[in-house]
Amino acid sequence: MKFKFSGINIYSKKPEVVFEFYKKLGFRVLEERSPDDKWYGAMLSLQEDENEPMIWIWRQGDEDNSVVCNHFVFSTNGKMDEVYENIVAAGIECKPPFTAVWGGKELILHDPEGNELLFL
Repeated sequence: MKFKFSGINIYSKKPEVVFEFYKKLGFRVLEERSPDDKWYGAMLSLQEDENEPMIWIWRQGDEDNSVVCNHFVFSTNGKMDEVYENIVAAGIECKPPFTAVWGGKELILHDPEGNELLFL
């Protein structure tokens, strides 16, 4: 059986804040509902092709008390310093890249909901 990666759902009690964070990182906005909509959601493109994969950001229902934390991995294609500079220039606080125990450079960032973004 073959599977195709389509995207990531992020559920949040503060989806508008999470949405702004990902917009600052430079993800292209494909769709957004009004923040006062009960079913508020936003769709961002992870790549140039707007068909997929996507990030969908949804309002976490009041009845859902679970804590959702996701880990996302992105390749910088050898441009770690440039990625770091762009993140800082966007006004996002971030520790500088570091050399991981395996010898490669990593940059770890957390969005407003605590989801971890790992840049390699």
